[in-house]
Amino acid sequence: MILDILRAALTGLWVFLEIFNRRGMTNPDDRAKFRLAFWLLPVCVLLPSLAIVVVPGKWVGLLFWMTFATLVSVEVFRLIRKAIGFTSTRSRSTPIPALDSTLETTRALQVRSYEIAGAPRSMHGMTVAFLSDLHCDGRPSCEWYDKLWDTLRGIGPDLLLLGGDYLSREDSLPILDRCLKGLRSLHIPLGSWAVLGNHDMEAPDAVRRLLRQAGCGLLEDDWVPLDRGQGRVVILHGTNAPWSTANPSAAIPAGGADISVSHTPDNAPLLARAGARYILSGHIHGGQIGLPILGALLSPSKFGRKWTYGCHTLQQSRLVVSSGVGVVGLPLRLLVPPEVVLLRFWSE
Repeated sequence: MILDILRAALTGLWVFLEIFNRRGMTNPDDRAKFRLAFWLLPVCVLLPSLAIVVVPGKWVGLLFWMTFATLVSVEVFRLIRKAIGFTSTRSRSTPIPALDSTLETTRALQVRSYEIAGAPRSMHGMTVAFLSDLHCDGRPSCEWYDKLWDTLRGIGPDLLLLGGDYLSREDSLPILDRCLKGLRSLHIPLGSWAVLGNHDMEAPDAVRRLLRQAGCGLLEDDWVPLDRGQGRVVILHGTNAPWSTANPSAAIPAGGADISVSHTPDNAPLLARAGARYILSGHIHGGQIGLPILGALLSPSKFGRKWTYGCHTLQQSRLVVSSGVGVVGLPLRLLVPPEVVLLRFWSE
């Protein structure tokens, strides 16, 4: 019976996480999140366990055994898909010695590289760096961000894209201004381009001003052609949806976009249907605190933990979700290091 109770409790915990991620974590009201967790967790975990004890007959235990086996199969399938996404892009991570940490805490930094074959000829040989969720609120320090920009300077990407959430609260604007100091001195051939995230709506106009002062162009439900010379043009699109518009794909041109930047991966299905070939997102922080093998438990996405991190295939499109750079809430990362995403495109 003890094993039956344990299986029932784990099944209930899985159900809790699915409901809480999709309904609670996407709610901007923190008090509403705690209220939902307060009553939902006991209902999901305790009731199935009580059912094992109270309801007579072996069929209840058998039911939970079958349900538990199904959930394990779902998790294994999710992990396999995640592994396929990494292997198909020959992905690898490289720790930065000056910003390394044994426990992969807030101060650690890695460069996650993706080698993407089959790109349009206009993108052949192009290197794109992607940063998301900087959350410049004082932790890590401004000097840590200086080293982050030095890392990018050493990489020398053709294009730099920023995925939103540059701060978490309005009183962090002076810190953000200081943290962007190193960005102003970068030379990026195709420029630096940014979208806004949900936390930027605390002070959107001020964030826009600081990004422009740092040399970033803003892609707010808009697209731009990037001329690489020799007739090679890359179409870059960005959206602030759902915080600035209801339709994230409305601004994608008729022929589609080569790269689309969206703070949240929740926009990915619409962007893929509209013809975005490569979609770059953040927002979820990879869960910020992960478990071995399983990874993130908490994920602020209406799709739950489907796209918490890594490279995924949607129709004819690729979605790359970054673990981000900064932190929000608890100033800690565990098994989810901050990262610079580096994408190298090849047409063959």
